[in-house]
Amino acid sequence: MAKKEANSGANNNNVVAMGPSHCCVDKCGKKIDRMNFCSEHFLWFKEGLINKKGERPPDFDKKFQSYMSRKKVA
Repeated sequence: MAKKEANSGANNNNVVAMGPSHCCVDKCGKKIDRMNFCSEHFLWFKEGLINKKGERPPDFDKKFQSYMSRKKVA
């Protein structure tokens, strides 16, 4: 019993990080808001500008221009 009491509370650093703490898109260090993305990149994900891994599709430029034109109208 004495052994257990001596060890309990002495070193309780058993915290494990559950996932990334910043946005998974390259060169973005913002804090995660939803689904491993910051708020801006989550909108990009919903619009199809990036995939779940944060990678851009081959036709990114075309999709981005379409997204920007819709954003300006709204």
